Amino acid sequence: MNIIKSFPELKPEARDREYRKYSEELRDKVIFEFLFNGKSNRWIDENILLENQEYSRGWFSMGILHHLGLRDAHKDFFKEISSEDAINYLTELRKEEYNTIIAALKRYSAGTYDLYNENSLEMFVANEKLEKLLKQVGKSQYTDGVRIDKEFHEIFNPTDSKFFIPRGKAREIKVLFNNKIFTAEYRFEDQTDKHIILQSIRFRKELKKEFEKVFPTPEGEFTIEVGSDLCHFIFSHIAVIVEDDPDPEINTEYSEGKEYYRLHRMRERKPGVVKQAKKLYVKKQGRLFCEVCAIDFSKIYGDRGDNFIEGHHRKLVSEMKEGDKTKAEDIAMLCSNCHRMIHKKPIISVEGLAMIVMGNNNYL
Repeated sequence: MNIIKSFPELKPEARDREYRKYSEELRDKVIFEFLFNGKSNRWIDENILLENQEYSRGWFSMGILHHLGLRDAHKDFFKEISSEDAINYLTELRKEEYNTIIAALKRYSAGTYDLYNENSLEMFVANEKLEKLLKQVGKSQYTDGVRIDKEFHEIFNPTDSKFFIPRGKAREIKVLFNNKIFTAEYRFEDQTDKHIILQSIRFRKELKKEFEKVFPTPEGEFTIEVGSDLCHFIFSHIAVIVEDDPDPEINTEYSEGKEYYRLHRMRERKPGVVKQAKKLYVKKQGRLFCEVCAIDFSKIYGDRGDNFIEGHHRKLVSEMKEGDKTKAEDIAMLCSNCHRMIHKKPIISVEGLAMIVMGNNNYL
């Protein structure tokens, strides 16, 4: 082990907003690229954290590194040193403050992120080559599952695939729904009349209960997509969402006794793009959190906060003309407070608000 200089003293900062914002896997990559390859904060922001460096300016990765106490003096300290030697070196120093860095390097070098574990989110990246099935919510979703349209039998259960299950058989599958993973079955029903061909995805208790929570009444739509293989499916529910017009001058109040009812002009927005944006965000970041303040509702409120985030159109819906298109990349993930701050006049961009929050050292 050819390390002749001493590892610089760590100078950790209590501020942990950026550290909490990103997944363990991304944090480990940041640490490795900084210590071994000497990558700049701007490079790490753009290539590892997938942030726009024009406004992030390297602050996101810097926040992660500074929380751990890693500074410029540590940059490329382990250049041309193997991960194993670096881990042994830090371990032999017997300092408790190095334990977090040691653990990160061990995970990174071992690749222990369960990328191909059946419950890893990586397994639920939609196969864009295959068509998605649109289903109407109905009574079947509250009993034994959902019937698969006949034209999708060869997509979801192709006869020439190792995943094929014949009549009367079923294969266990995993379903990602409402940001949770459930076990279910893909079944080829064994009808008495052999001319009848029915295939379905059978729900188990937990998935059935989740459907009842998301769809308290049997109304609405959801899509079914194939994930990384035919044992992983993604259910995406589509809710009807409308947005209040932010202009208060068009609101009219009507009184009845002591109560007041406010009528709003409503501008419809397509809900599917917000759902796609959430899915894309989870794919990139591993979870949902506010892009401005990094709040993660599931960590604060538990199950009650699962999948709770607001989708903000970077181009205001009120400014759109009929026929304008919105892509998933045009939607920002925001908490309610930051969403309101952006819409407070004069309206500010997501990046602008992030700059304000990031510049306030007393925040969080």
